[in-house]
Order: sequence, then structure tokens, then C-alpha cells
Amino acid sequence: MLTGKMYVVTSPDLVAAVNRNSKALAFNPFIAELGKRITGHDERTGQIVQHSLNGEQGPGYVIDVHDEIVAALAPGSNLEDMMQPLLQEASLHLDALSEDNEVELFGWTRTLLTMCSTRAIYGPDNPFGLDSNYSKLFWDFNSDLNLIIADIFPTILAPKGTRARSELGLAFQQYYENYTPGKTRSSAMTRARHAVAEKHGLTSWNQGRLEVGSLLGILANTVPSAFYLLIHIYANGSLLRDIRDELEATSVLKLPLENKCTFRILSMREKCLLLQSSFQEMLRVHALDAGARFVREDTLLDGRYLLKKGMVVQMPMAVMHSDPSIWGPDVGNFQPRRFLKQNSAGNGSKQSVTAYRPFGGGASMCPGRHFVAMEILTLTAWIVLRFDIAPSSGVWSIPAQKQESLATNVFPPEKDIKVKITERRGFEDTEWDSVLE
Repeated sequence: MLTGKMYVVTSPDLVAAVNRNSKALAFNPFIAELGKRITGHDERTGQIVQHSLNGEQGPGYVIDVHDEIVAALAPGSNLEDMMQPLLQEASLHLDALSEDNEVELFGWTRTLLTMCSTRAIYGPDNPFGLDSNYSKLFWDFNSDLNLIIADIFPTILAPKGTRARSELGLAFQQYYENYTPGKTRSSAMTRARHAVAEKHGLTSWNQGRLEVGSLLGILANTVPSAFYLLIHIYANGSLLRDIRDELEATSVLKLPLENKCTFRILSMREKCLLLQSSFQEMLRVHALDAGARFVREDTLLDGRYLLKKGMVVQMPMAVMHSDPSIWGPDVGNFQPRRFLKQNSAGNGSKQSVTAYRPFGGGASMCPGRHFVAMEILTLTAWIVLRFDIAPSSGVWSIPAQKQESLATNVFPPEKDIKVKITERRGFEDTEWDSVLE
């Protein structure tokens, strides 16, 4: 599958045609091909993963997991319930900041997002919550992922990554051995994944191994995305001011006599359109990987192009996200208001809607996209409202990205940036809390 002829598709119309042919041009075979290399699960679990991979005999494990995650993370009460533990964890880290902190922004963001994401998804008794060293282990695993996927003497060529995978797998094995539906505090997504694993007869050891793979979907793209959104906002003084004005006008309840402010999470999601547009534009600029499909049978794409069975179709985001014929002559610039018009009354062109692929497209669109968006927007708003961030050098620069792993669409920065984080001027003594309204 990973060798031989490859078809590269960059036309939005042809991308839409690929999406419509989800049975013949499928993503799931990549899960089976790469999944065992990534997680190291046993042969029996590999057979369970392979069974009815594309629904040939009804939904198999992969389809069941996908569908349950889509339902658990769809907009609604399950998704909203994840935001309060997310901000509770965030507050522990933000309240611990001392006056005039100097940190490396990507490293700080990575720790914050790792701890907040795992708390929201797995609950307070997850391995990361019990031992923050698991955060470092995950990023050791992620940094060695390409060597692990290559599967050429991984214990020799990627010792830190394989050791981290083993330790994380054992930690999540213990988590699931102690997991009691209805009693263990966790998200609907975790309840669903546990139920599907039980339904298909996975052992707790293999549940732990598969959860290491799930962590890639939870963290690998989320952290760089949050980093680049923060840096684009703070590096642009007028954008920072406008987003703060928007948040305060729509999503903050102020009680000046009590010196208290309440952040209204759901109001932010519905009314802070500039913040949402900035997030979408950040993904357009920084999501650079390629979506892939495996050609399961000879397929005539759009009635014109014959795709031969056994080959791979690649749809590079970077090409479509940087096409001036789609986005205009300013395509090379970060324009935070670009999506305001596109989002209003469905004004986006058919081409731009299809060409915009940070979460993939069609039947294999990322099932966690609503959580990722709400998590990043919520944490960004929480930080922007409460803190000033300035580069230690005195000058902001947007660092270039480096490709780190095959599981990443939004690559991390080539180098980190030292910044000073201080309480927002004029709000030094303000007490902050949040509500789901």
C-alpha cells in the first residue's frame, strides 16, 4: 500500500469526487496498515481491526469506534460537558503562574493542552492526571513516530518512543481495568470507546495499546494549532484588541463591585465570530499535510480519470490552502477576517469549501473536529481574557513549521519562542470563573 503508483489530486472538484467514492477510495485500510505499527497491539486484535474494515459484513470495530466517537463528540450536551473540567484543569496551570513568568511558548502550550485534553476526555483519574510525567512520555512517542511506523528495528532506532509507547499502554491498561461504566468520571467518548472494545472482545492490554494511538488524534494536531492561534493573535495588537472587545461584549459577565468576571463558554462559541474566523484562517495557513485514500477497486473518477486498484490517492492540503485562484491574491498572508464573509449565510464558494481540508473530508472527516475546535477556542479565549503575552526579545515572529510525524497535519514550530506571561493589565485583581451558558 505504501509503495507503487500514487495519484495526486489538487482540484476541489476532483477532491469532491474522491469524497463521493468513499467505498472504492477508502481511508480505513490505512488504519489497518499503519495501526499495528503505531500501537503495537497483538495479532488477534489486528484481526479484529481488519474484520469488516469497510463494512463488507456490517460494521466492524473500526466503523463502530468511528461512529460512536462522531455521536459522542457531536455538538450538544456531551461536548459541552467536557468544557468545565477542561477549564478547571487550565485554571490550575494558569493560577500557578507567578508574576512576570518567562516560558517557552510552545512547550508551555504543549503541557497545558496535554493536561487539559486528557482531563476533559478521560476524567480526573487518567494516567496524565495521576502522573504528569506521562505528558513527556507521549511527546517522546510522538517525536519517534516516523521511525516506529517504518518498523525497522524500532527498539534500536527509536528506543525512547517504543519505551514510551509501552509505558503509556500499561498505564491505560490499568485505567481500563479500573474503569466502571456509570461510575468512572469520563467523557461520553471514553465511555463509547470502552463499550466498543468490550463488544469486540479486546483485552485490557490491547485497549491500552489502542489508546496510545487515540492520543495522537487528541494531541498531535491540537497543540500546534493552539500555539499558532495564540501567536497570531498576540502578535497582532489590533486583532488582540478586537477579539478582547468581542469577547467582553458577548461572552463576559462583569460584576465590578465584586471585582469578578464570568466567562460564558456557549455564548463565546455562538457569538465570537472574529475568534472563530481567526481559528479557521490559522488552519488554512498551517495545516500542511495530505489526506490519503486507498484505491480498493478500479474507479473512474469524475468520469475522466481511471484510478487503478491497489494505488494511493493523495490530496495535499498545502496546495489547496495556498491556491490564489481559490483564496485570492492575499493567499500568502494570515487574514483573520477571511472567513467572516464565508461563514455568513453560507457565502463561501463551492471551491473554497471543498479546498478547505484541515480536518479531511467526506466519510473520513475527523470525528473529533468539534471537540478540537471548541477546546482550542475556549482555552484561547480564557487566556486572551486573563493574560498579556509578550516576546522576551521584544519582537514577535511567526516561526516556520517542521514536519515531525506522519500523524500530524499541523506541524510544530522549528524553534520555540521565549515569552513573558503576565496578568492582563487592568485585571490583575479580578476573580474569574466560567459557566456553560
